[in-house]
Amino acid sequence: MLIINSSNNFASKILDTARAVPPTLAQNFSCAQQNQILYFPAPREEPMAKKVFISYNHKQGDWVCNNLLPCLRAGGAEVRIDTERFRAGKEVVAQMDAEQDASDLSVHVLSPEYLASAMCRHEMQRAVARNKFVAVLRADCAAPDDVKKTLYVDLRDDKAADKWDLLLAECEADLGAAAPDWLNARDEIVRRLRDDYSVNLVVPRVANHSKPKWRELLAHVQKDFFPEMGEVDLQRGVSSARHGLVNEMLSACGASLPVPKEPDDLIVLDNYFEQRPTPARLALTHFDMVVHRPNYEVNLFAALRHLMTERRKLALLIHSRAHFVELLPANHPLSSITNLITIELHGRP
Repeated sequence: MLIINSSNNFASKILDTARAVPPTLAQNFSCAQQNQILYFPAPREEPMAKKVFISYNHKQGDWVCNNLLPCLRAGGAEVRIDTERFRAGKEVVAQMDAEQDASDLSVHVLSPEYLASAMCRHEMQRAVARNKFVAVLRADCAAPDDVKKTLYVDLRDDKAADKWDLLLAECEADLGAAAPDWLNARDEIVRRLRDDYSVNLVVPRVANHSKPKWRELLAHVQKDFFPEMGEVDLQRGVSSARHGLVNEMLSACGASLPVPKEPDDLIVLDNYFEQRPTPARLALTHFDMVVHRPNYEVNLFAALRHLMTERRKLALLIHSRAHFVELLPANHPLSSITNLITIELHGRP
């Protein structure tokens, strides 16, 4: 039996080689087996991310870095921005031009300060000449005539989901959810975790709805707000047993401790968090798996509840498809947690 990927440019040569198999080897196969060829489709190539250059005045820097940049990146665009790409000791305008030329599209964040800046106008004029740009209106200002001729995006109110959709579509970025909802979920998660509250991020799976980019959301929260926050994925085999889960939780928090078997594993877990000078933050993804893990036992959840609510030594960011309380039996220790905030993120219909 010969297995050939349909994208293989050498398929004909492979077939010729197969036909040339010596009789002494071929006699071990039936005639049907010798002539049977299976074609498998080529692996689908992922589309290249669109390279997006962001041109802005630093008066709008907070909005660009906190809202625009995360949405574009989470949606799949490759973002080029001065704070990350420019290098000290090199001429600024030359670097601007090089980054802009290497991009597929320029996004220009318009404001009075932007239009008053010679460098910003230089970037906009180059983009207009290339006809590869989209203008975003962030503050009241008189848009240049060249920009007025185009469909610019009015994001003076950045809660306007339809305006965000226009911008993200032009950049070939897709959050799987309305941008304001995605950003609101991010803001609420960050606010609650900073107060050492635990959060349940519920991302329901709904038929005929898009899938929100929740993984990218968590990665953004970790990278830009809580770089010390580790993650444990309950879908992984290493976390299928309680001993493995405890070991993964400790490792994700930076502890390299030997973890004994049950029931002593919970002693190590409790001692580690109790001795920490500050509360730990930890993400648990695919928490829905707990319904299939009776081996975790009630003692684990009782220990977590103690650390989360009574001692305030642990704040969890729990991702699940169903609400946290729906995954637990009645009178479960975790079902009475009072400092757990539920945040829902829905896909588009």
